[in-house]
Amino acid sequence: MLKFSITRASLDSGSVEWTWTGHEWRHGASRIEPYEHPGICHEMITDGTAVAVISTERGRGTDAIPGRPPPVRLAPDAYRARLRAACHGALDWTAVELTPRTATVRAGAWAVAPLYLASDNGKLDGSWDLADLRGHCRAGALVDREVARVLRLQHRYTHDTLWEGVHRLTERSTASWTADGLALAYPPGAPHTEPRALRPGADVLDAYEQLLAQAITRRHFIADHSAVELSGGMDSANVAAGLTEPDRPDITAAAMLLDGEAREQQIRRRKEMISAFGIARDVCTDVMAHLPLNPAGRRANGQAVSPYDDPWTEAEEVMMRALTRAGMWWSFGGTGGDELTSLRDDERPPAGEVPTPGPWTGQRTLAVVDHINDGIAPSAVLYDSTLLAFACRTPQFMRNGLWPVSPLADPELIRFAEWLPRPWREHKALNRLRLVRLGLSPEAVHAPTPENFVHAMNAAMRRYVVPFLESMVREGSVLIDAGFVDGSGLAKTVDSEFLKGPHGEMDRTLFHIASTEIGLRGMSGVGE
Repeated sequence: MLKFSITRASLDSGSVEWTWTGHEWRHGASRIEPYEHPGICHEMITDGTAVAVISTERGRGTDAIPGRPPPVRLAPDAYRARLRAACHGALDWTAVELTPRTATVRAGAWAVAPLYLASDNGKLDGSWDLADLRGHCRAGALVDREVARVLRLQHRYTHDTLWEGVHRLTERSTASWTADGLALAYPPGAPHTEPRALRPGADVLDAYEQLLAQAITRRHFIADHSAVELSGGMDSANVAAGLTEPDRPDITAAAMLLDGEAREQQIRRRKEMISAFGIARDVCTDVMAHLPLNPAGRRANGQAVSPYDDPWTEAEEVMMRALTRAGMWWSFGGTGGDELTSLRDDERPPAGEVPTPGPWTGQRTLAVVDHINDGIAPSAVLYDSTLLAFACRTPQFMRNGLWPVSPLADPELIRFAEWLPRPWREHKALNRLRLVRLGLSPEAVHAPTPENFVHAMNAAMRRYVVPFLESMVREGSVLIDAGFVDGSGLAKTVDSEFLKGPHGEMDRTLFHIASTEIGLRGMSGVGE
């Protein structure tokens, strides 16, 4: 929720020099820029020695803080109490505190907006948009274990990024910047619970509806400026059902429409849901018209894009721009739903072996495959995969003036679902049974044809991804030159993909080689 650049001079001269420019707080060469959105509150406070900027997601009934004045002077006890209260907020928050010798940055448990940090030449830089830190991203200084995680699809929630010296501030973490440099510390692991026996007569669906309603209304939002990503899946459908109460008749639906045999089914199912939930408007984007790596997209036209961006960022960009044009400020979605109803490790079948490295795997990747889990964050309040999803999608929402809301990631809902016996969680039974009780048809609750992006990704692989991989082999690349990808093995793989017929199943894992390469080139300035 913040972008900043802090110099040592601003640490030493106290709080009186900070001024509000109408866009950011400034003090000499230092700046702190808050993300302007009606759902976010920002304030700068001081006790006369220390100064802090607090950025918080706005709770229901919370007044917006008017203007952006210079630091509000508080007594030392009041200053500490205000900062302590902010750091125990129930919604997303970020705090930056500056004292004469130290800059301290803290993140809350939600970490909806990621925060990336880097320090160099007496300056601390931070931003929710990784592209702002591209000056710190050097192709010759990569973190081997993180590159291996990305290429092998073994993503981990950690302070690591692909670049040495560029860090992600994970949930509840603390970063301290002193004359000795930048140091990050993980918090203690968050406790989680186990399934319990239900009380006789317990109404699980009623409890679920109440908790979901609380999760939705916990934060400030305006209904006629709010959309819900209603793909047709069980997670987003339940969020939409909870969002569209009689006093909120102006909710907008949005979706990326699939191709192939599932398209007409998706259209029918969404039409039924929109009618049943009383949704006012619908904004749809055709995925096939905006495939990954298409020439008009950000990844293909040379912009600095994050290697962590969502695979469907091109189509999502079109959808988000359409929502912004329609006056939307909030985008509700089902992120966190898969984790909410997931089975525990001891409830799943035994895990299979880790996939054998593909022939394209370079020696530098092979050398660190046993260190994938080194340095990862402890147990989070939310789920790691939910936090990783926030990190790859939230910046794109924010660049388009939208704030994403994921009610199914709410900690109280997580605890509730962890208590549920296995049958309520298996195959998303909790969400499906709720939709049955709301009167939706069997097709809406149990889609006969799987609705996914397989057809679209196969098309993207043929049209754009495989040709890009062939150019990597022919012209060289960051990943090949650094030894993370074996050029000869990739060449053989590309040849086999070219030989597949129009209906052959493409190796979609190869997409991540291409997207990582594009991200490394753009962020590291290679080829400019």
